[in-house]
Amino acid sequence: MTLDLPVLAAESRQKLGELLRLREDGVPLAYITGRQEFMSLEYACSSQALIPRKETEILGNAVCDLLNRAIPPVEGGLQVLDLCTGSGNLACAIAVHCPVSVVFGVDISQEAIDLAAVNAKQLGCADRVRFSCGDLFEPFDSKGFHHFFALIMCNPPYIDPSKLSSMSPEIIAHEPRLAFDGGPLGVRVLLRLLHEAPRFLKPGGWLAFEVGLGQGNGMMRRLSRDARFAKVNGFPDEAGNVRAIVGQFRGDVPGTSSGEAAVDSEAEKKTVLTDPKSSRVGQAKPSNV
Repeated sequence: MTLDLPVLAAESRQKLGELLRLREDGVPLAYITGRQEFMSLEYACSSQALIPRKETEILGNAVCDLLNRAIPPVEGGLQVLDLCTGSGNLACAIAVHCPVSVVFGVDISQEAIDLAAVNAKQLGCADRVRFSCGDLFEPFDSKGFHHFFALIMCNPPYIDPSKLSSMSPEIIAHEPRLAFDGGPLGVRVLLRLLHEAPRFLKPGGWLAFEVGLGQGNGMMRRLSRDARFAKVNGFPDEAGNVRAIVGQFRGDVPGTSSGEAAVDSEAEKKTVLTDPKSSRVGQAKPSNV
């Protein structure tokens, strides 16, 4: 069976040729079309921010389950903080799929924040999503936001900078490098998250974050050793690799400070890294968290 394709006008042929050349040069398709689907929603997409990934839906679905089933609703909505928000894909998806939530998104890149605001408006959730530019918790580091959030989520940079040059040119040559660089061993931002989040979580609130391949089991052990967290659970991808982790904040425990919970030495940092094959677990059940 053959298809009769329409004859393109000269202007359309020229435009098609330009698009094909961009693709031949390795420009990601999402940047060429300016669109990307994430959690059944269509987002504006540009080099201002990382392209939303399918694996991040694992984190998004886990968060939706917590907000819609595990956390009791409160008047005024459940306050959610989305760190490293990028294009706002997680923040907007949660606002749309979890009507009980009010979401605050933060990113260190103003360009990313500008794109996130476009997406919130396009998806009709701008009244329940507010974006700020800053370094992780910086925009909220005041007493009014201490122990304020019912849930904190984060899809941080988690690639070791020494590995960036070996990534596909289509990725590293076109997407923001800042969105990949996780510092030494790829865990700098992850460890900051675990160190600082308790100051901003309500007792009984939840921390949820994405991890890179090979980091899952180590980060789960790290969070489980913190006496302030309970119900630590990992969510695997189709290959069995843990890609999202959640844990419930029990509240501050006497004798345990943020400083004691921090991991600073190189030796300790290495303990959160494991071989990808050892990060495989059975399918986590969202209803059990």
